[in-house]
Amino acid sequence: MGNMNKRHILLHGLMAVALAVLALAGCRNTPPAPPLTVGTPFPPLTLGQQADNALRMPALQGKLLVLNVWATWCPPCRREMPGLERLSRALDAQRFAVVGMSTDRDENLASEFLMQNNISFVNFFDRNGELAKKWGMQVYPETFLIAPDGTLLRRVAGFREWDSPEVMAELETLYQQRKGGGRPHVK
Repeated sequence: MGNMNKRHILLHGLMAVALAVLALAGCRNTPPAPPLTVGTPFPPLTLGQQADNALRMPALQGKLLVLNVWATWCPPCRREMPGLERLSRALDAQRFAVVGMSTDRDENLASEFLMQNNISFVNFFDRNGELAKKWGMQVYPETFLIAPDGTLLRRVAGFREWDSPEVMAELETLYQQRKGGGRPHVK
């Protein structure tokens, strides 16, 4: 058998394997989760903190939640963290909560980044980015603005100057429009 025939057979074999893999990749045991849509309830979460503690509901009751999903490998994420820190310090802690969720595989790397940059607002870990995938995230960072009653108010994809007067006024307006609602869907 010549080299040309061997290559031809090998190429057909590889194509058959690739097609089989693609066919199987489309199979799912469970249907995909519905996309996160503005105006609908944000899905319930269990967030593991750096020390693997659960986020306590009373800490978020009646507050507008600014949930920022980030990673250390993302330059815009790293660039916007100081603005989120300033925002967390400027907002009324009785009415607002800024929370970060890292999708880094290495929690130590993310924790080190937070310490080196004096980021003090609460940060959690989405191990292996499972929630980010489930939520259909395609751009990092992405921030979810969640009303006190758990309704998703906004999805903000990409970098943003979070401590600008315009953003702070927008958050105040959103809170005033939605205040008094129930509890965020975080447990």
